Amino acid sequence: MAESTLSIKYDDLQIEVGVFVGYNVDVSKWTEAITDEVDRYIQAGVRQFYYPPAMDGVEAGYEWSFISPTTTLETTEDDVAQDMPDSFGRIVGDLHFESDVYAQSITVVSEHRIQALLQQDDGTSRPRHAAIRFKDDDGTGQRQEIVWWPIPDAAYTLTYRYEAFAGKLLPTKYALGGMKHSELVVESCLAVAEQRANDERGIHWELFGRLLVTAIAQDRKNGARHYGAMSAGESAGDDALARGTQRTTSDITYKGNTW
Repeated sequence: MAESTLSIKYDDLQIEVGVFVGYNVDVSKWTEAITDEVDRYIQAGVRQFYYPPAMDGVEAGYEWSFISPTTTLETTEDDVAQDMPDSFGRIVGDLHFESDVYAQSITVVSEHRIQALLQQDDGTSRPRHAAIRFKDDDGTGQRQEIVWWPIPDAAYTLTYRYEAFAGKLLPTKYALGGMKHSELVVESCLAVAEQRANDERGIHWELFGRLLVTAIAQDRKNGARHYGAMSAGESAGDDALARGTQRTTSDITYKGNTW
């Protein structure tokens, strides 16, 4: 599928930012130092767009709908933990079984809770809870893994949404968000250049703020979410689950089989 011709890509941003800070519109005439300087403004501007700061009309912590894709993973029988994608930031919501598996979704809890449950019961079954934790950094960038309870007794295909960390915007590539956010991306990059090259917050910072408020209002219609302080509360039923005692669920048990 072809990208809209109105979408903004790196080459467009390079010219917009370069001309703004006073360089020749012909990029081929730039020195390596100029190219690197403009690139720094662009990358900072793109980051600012992806993770907007709090400002008038914009609360802290807003997350765009387009940075939370849906994907799947498959558990491995008898494996208590498995790696998450390199771009993984965090889980958004629960993990869901396939439609032919009649089971409640897997809820995400703290690693402390998972470890407590595993200490009480390290048997295998269909997972009911999961936790995300960081792995040791081997120097290539810190990654995360998911830990299950109970430990999977089979391979289950799970669907989930996650916050995806975007990589550096490369030449000829398009910024995330599509055509409707193109002007916002431009103004974000110009606002960064304005502040770093001219040491001021001027017209482009103001325009960035105005466009950001409008864009967030539109993005909310696409199901974006805002996360403030998260509750420290955890399910009071986890200990009962580990002990094998009964709690109220939507599971159905018939002749020893539970769905």
